[in-house]
Amino acid sequence: MTPDEPGTLSPAEQQLWDAFPYGRTVKFAQPQPVRASLIRTLLLGARPPEPGHRAALSLHGADITGHLDLYQAEADPAINFTGCTFDTVPTLSFARLRSVSFTNCTLPGLDAFAVTVAGSLGLVKSTILGGLVIYGAHVTGNIDLDWAHIRAGHRPADQFGDRAAAVFGEAVQIGRHLYLQGTTCTGDIDLTGMHAGGSIHAQQGLRVHGRLLLRSADITGEINLTDALLLNPGATALDAWGVRAGQLTLLAPHIEGTVDLRHAQFQILRDDPGHWPARLRLDGTRYTALEPAGTARTRLPWLDRDPAGYRPQPYEQLATLYRQIGHDTDARTVLLARQRRRRRGLTPPGQAWSLLQDILLGYGYRPGRAALWLLALTVAGTIVFTVDPPARGRAGTTFHPLVYTLDLLLPIVNFGQETTFGVSGDAQWLAYALTALGWLLFTAVAAALTRTFSRS
Repeated sequence: MTPDEPGTLSPAEQQLWDAFPYGRTVKFAQPQPVRASLIRTLLLGARPPEPGHRAALSLHGADITGHLDLYQAEADPAINFTGCTFDTVPTLSFARLRSVSFTNCTLPGLDAFAVTVAGSLGLVKSTILGGLVIYGAHVTGNIDLDWAHIRAGHRPADQFGDRAAAVFGEAVQIGRHLYLQGTTCTGDIDLTGMHAGGSIHAQQGLRVHGRLLLRSADITGEINLTDALLLNPGATALDAWGVRAGQLTLLAPHIEGTVDLRHAQFQILRDDPGHWPARLRLDGTRYTALEPAGTARTRLPWLDRDPAGYRPQPYEQLATLYRQIGHDTDARTVLLARQRRRRRGLTPPGQAWSLLQDILLGYGYRPGRAALWLLALTVAGTIVFTVDPPARGRAGTTFHPLVYTLDLLLPIVNFGQETTFGVSGDAQWLAYALTALGWLLFTAVAAALTRTFSRS
């Protein structure tokens, strides 16, 4: 196709033909039809750039008719569509392109499977009615979907299964940032296994009616979901299993559905504890800093939302963080709560023994309780044995109520008083009780010490 062939090009297409080698923008006051085949011809070298200029495809306000097929194409000119409408899904799959931008455009879908873009790929404020495929794409710059509206739709079942995804972005490689600010997606955003050298900017009202899938993603910078709206009631709304990121920011999100952060790793986890959903999976989640760290009282409800039940690791991770920042009291409170939560799943005998350890010394995380119990029992025994002393012992031996009481209470200590003096009547029952309580206290302390050192 050349402009020398009469009737080949419409006036609108002639403008594009003339502007292309100079990199000029063609802007129409009213929508004008332009054939996709002409665009393909230009991008594949039909018109070389004029000396001193860089060729570019820059079109504003056109109706693109037919199939823009750039499958496996190599095109150096930048591609910029603004305010254009497409009647057929463009194909960029396996193409090697400089940069691609659809701004405020309407497309029935976009296939960019394994596309390579040396610059950036943008769909700012565009409407994609049948899904966006960037599966396996390599984009050196940014992928910008700010304020786009994307609906699932045109994917063939034999290509991507039966998932109703608005964005298929598994294994996408982004050199810089992914922008999802103000984006609305009806269907999943699937970014499983993606890599970004920068951040995911999804603040300012990202809306997803489906799942946001970030499983096993590797994000060098931040995942920012401030003010995000993730709606998938009764199922998973945010799946970040195994994700690695410098920071996860979840400030004032509205989430209906489960948040899965199992085995995720973050340098910083910045959140708003009051906005977490009722179902939260944190088993295996690791973080170096928590903002705000808060207190154990404000953070403990955060750990008790796993639909699978009790998991020890989230408690241990939070306690480790508190110890690292010098909040030892909060760390002990978290570990005490872990034992109490664990108790719910024990057998009745196990629950009884666990409860006794809690009452006596708070599983070792409230060591002052052991001293208080020992003091109270010592005072009680001393008073009783002073009022009702035992029969006289061996000649020359003096009875000491305090030492006698300690002899009964301390299983591994022998002061000789218990073997020398014998009590009777009601005092004898107290002696039995003190001996039993001493053994219980000793056993509970030993169990607590064993548990503490085994976690060290």
